[in-house]
Amino acid sequence: MARANNDPFEEFEFKPINEGLGFHRKQKANSNSQSMQSMTALERSQSQQIQTIERKPEVSFKSPLPRPEMKSRSQLQIPTIEDDSIAKAQTAVNDILKNLNHKRQMDFAEDREKQKIEYKKSKPQMFATVLDGMLIVSAFLLSLIVMLSITKVDLFLNLSHPQTSQMIYVATLALFLSIHFIYMVINRAFAGYTPGEWAFDQFCGHKEQSEELTYIPKIIFRTLLVAATGFVVLPFLSFLFNKDLAGEIAGVSLFQKPNV
Repeated sequence: MARANNDPFEEFEFKPINEGLGFHRKQKANSNSQSMQSMTALERSQSQQIQTIERKPEVSFKSPLPRPEMKSRSQLQIPTIEDDSIAKAQTAVNDILKNLNHKRQMDFAEDREKQKIEYKKSKPQMFATVLDGMLIVSAFLLSLIVMLSITKVDLFLNLSHPQTSQMIYVATLALFLSIHFIYMVINRAFAGYTPGEWAFDQFCGHKEQSEELTYIPKIIFRTLLVAATGFVVLPFLSFLFNKDLAGEIAGVSLFQKPNV
């Protein structure tokens, strides 16, 4: 005969009376861990889907026309005050360089035009020769007065007796020739013309000839040639034939100044 189980504690279950004993915390922790696991599983699935999407080959339709390169945001520069000042300085420098280049081109064009100027040969002007002759005679007389005042020589007495005063004639002629030589050579060598030639817009030898080493020897030879022919013969023949004969012989002719 079976014995009835009348133990009142067999079906008794211990439960916490309130939440202060700590059993609820374990339940909450278990629920949180389950939710975290579910969230990580969802994130993994999403990342896998993104990777599969990225790995898919993209079908690109490229146009044959060149496309401008798109600059990224990191390459885009925001203009600042310093950039504006640098741009202004660069434009100023470019303007200065343009002006200098333009001026250089203008100077080069002017030089080319000056080189294109043709020097026209001219015959000796009679009035220029007369003016130079007057200046030479005045310089000769002044030098003669100084010489006579120093030497105390009676010039008129010696010139009235040519048989006994031949050296006086020679000295007087030598003084006149030296004055003429110095006057013509110095003026033409350093200025390019005599005062008479300057008054009538003439000059002896053009610019290229004046820069040569043989310019002064040619001037000397021309002056001696005119003096040897009597100062009048060659100028007169030149005026008669409308040609600078002394310049043709000596290699340094008279030229007319161009009207620039």
